[in-house]
Amino acid sequence: MHKLLLTSLGLLLCSNLYSGAAMAATSKLCTGDAALKKLEGYWADTRFLALLDQHRTWADAMQAVDSQQNGLSIKNGKIKRNLAWHEGDESRHCLRQDGDKIWLQAEEGKQPEAGPYLRLGSLQKNEADLYLAHIIEGCFASAENEQWCFHHGKISINGKAVNARLELDLSELDLYGTPLRVQGRKLPFWYLVRQQDKWAVFEDDYASNEQRKPVDPRTSKPWRLLKLLIIH
Repeated sequence: MHKLLLTSLGLLLCSNLYSGAAMAATSKLCTGDAALKKLEGYWADTRFLALLDQHRTWADAMQAVDSQQNGLSIKNGKIKRNLAWHEGDESRHCLRQDGDKIWLQAEEGKQPEAGPYLRLGSLQKNEADLYLAHIIEGCFASAENEQWCFHHGKISINGKAVNARLELDLSELDLYGTPLRVQGRKLPFWYLVRQQDKWAVFEDDYASNEQRKPVDPRTSKPWRLLKLLIIH
């Protein structure tokens, strides 16, 4: 009787192990799989996020990792690499999930997988806002008696929303600081540069503009200098 019970338990254990192995084998999801629905959203490489949190500069972080695949989006059954936010990704991809992280894999071949990636936010959010929130957050005062606030990637000055947003694509820009594309100004960009306990704001243009006056954040005078505002 005991021998039969042990044999049954052994068969059950083997069955569970086989079942677990089968589940692991099918954990690979590829373009078009219905199960991707649960993973929809924006995803960011963990090393890239760590660089943003540590150095608080978009240009430096983008140059320190593979900017072609430091971010992913999953939507409507498609897995898309960010490709430095300069061009669209029409390739087919696969991924594997382990806990709250995913790894990008090629659909065919033996290319090394990329990742891990963490979910940055939902598709209902703006991707640029999600990244800017990792760089700067809080309210700051300028010498011009302005109060600049950065909240979840949104920007306001003296309580009024500003039409400015992190420029993800650096292909036509000078590589320093964190560029914000701003509407309604003579120059199209504000660059945020951390200077010890302050943030310098430089007005700048596309690097290709022949009329552009080059900015050196080490020596050029900033347009604004922001100091953290402690609100009691």
